Amino acid sequence: MYIVRDDEDERYYGFDYRQIVTEGFRTVRTGERVRFHVDAGSPDRAEFVIRLDQPDPAEYYR
Repeated sequence: MYIVRDDEDERYYGFDYRQIVTEGFRTVRTGERVRFHVDAGSPDRAEFVIRLDQPDPAEYYR
């Protein structure tokens, strides 16, 4: 389970790997920027989560 915070309303939303749609994105580092949609059926859940900044693979896997 992952937790993200919306910078605009400062609310927290949960999601798991099934909501991640960015290719190769299965781990999250604290402070990474992501974009997500709030699930209409569960207002505390994020869905369609994408990573905004793709890390340099050499830097990411040090």
